[in-house]
Amino acid sequence: MMIIREFTKDDLPEMISIWNEIVDGGNAFPQEEKLTLKTGLDFFNSQSHVGVAFDGEILGLYILHPNNVGRCSHIANASYAVSSKARGKHIGQ
Repeated sequence: MMIIREFTKDDLPEMISIWNEIVDGGNAFPQEEKLTLKTGLDFFNSQSHVGVAFDGEILGLYILHPNNVGRCSHIANASYAVSSKARGKHIGQ
């Protein structure tokens, strides 16, 4: 059974693998550098919220943070990432 929950430090290797797979594809995220355990922890900890889709393994993740500052900070920006082996199963919905 798949659950959606907040990420933990133990999830980082799988999360980073999924994120880097998408960065390598060059079609979705603006980053050019791959995440490492250190930069991945820093990146995910800097977000307002990070959740993972878990079904015995991490299938995908999402991050939320303010889109802007001040009066626009209530508008959220979200990024979603799903492992290539789990795509087509509506996990990102």
